[in-house]
Amino acid sequence: MIVFDYDACIKCGKCEKICPSLAIAIDDYPELRYADKCWHCCACIKECPAGAIRLRLPPHIGDQRYELLAFEDGKDVVYQVFFEGNVVDEMRIRVRR
Repeated sequence: MIVFDYDACIKCGKCEKICPSLAIAIDDYPELRYADKCWHCCACIKECPAGAIRLRLPPHIGDQRYELLAFEDGKDVVYQVFFEGNVVDEMRIRVRR
């Protein structure tokens, strides 16, 4: 499930535009309006310039205290795994452009 941090959100709308399943809608703030359509592709997480979106594992996959954040850092895409708000693992993948 996609989780939004409204304190960090800058309301840029990139998450709504990049979502391939059109699951995100924005009124005042973004929300996962159509959760059943979300593919958990993490496109919105990677695109968010404020790092305000995380993926919380669905209950059928794992412990919901874990969350995933993805962002670009130069030529790398960085995936950070959080447990109860603290980074517990990080993976970098070099992306050819």
